[in-house]
Amino acid sequence: MTETDALLKKFRKKPLVSQEEPEASASFSSIIFERGELKRILPHREPFLLVDAVTGVDLADGDNAKSLICGRRFMDPADPVFQGHFPDFPLYPGCLQVEMCGQLGLCLAFFLKQGSISIPADAVPPAVRATRSLGALFLEPLLPGMEATIYARGIAYDGYFGTILGQVIADGKVCSVSMAEVMFLDA
Repeated sequence: MTETDALLKKFRKKPLVSQEEPEASASFSSIIFERGELKRILPHREPFLLVDAVTGVDLADGDNAKSLICGRRFMDPADPVFQGHFPDFPLYPGCLQVEMCGQLGLCLAFFLKQGSISIPADAVPPAVRATRSLGALFLEPLLPGMEATIYARGIAYDGYFGTILGQVIADGKVCSVSMAEVMFLDA
């Protein structure tokens, strides 16, 4: 079993962090950055900006492999994606759940790079390209009207490539867990 498979299997039912007390870690900072602020550090825009807010960050003293970020997204029933996926049983697509985690991971990379949990007025989103999806498990449906809690944990960063483990949770259930890699073009 590969490391990726082992992590996906481990977190298919177990949350990356305790749902009751994510701030139990001494270095977890509860914060709120809304979409307007996130646009300064993410290159995505509507309708493809898939994170509504960042709600907490643990930079783990700069240790990428222990760093964690938490966010949220409301599954708006009016989102056009539900019209076609699927008309008789609307589900939020798994590939977009992976993308949500990836966008949250980019926020984590920004905070790690600057060494603090703030978004300066002159912040510029990084130039990035997704390079590969290492794996994903889709476990529970994410339905219109649900609010999802999103997590991204840093796994690896070598100056050019970053890998995250992401998880989407709604109604106390793990909806998906995924690992993906991105290349930072301006590194």
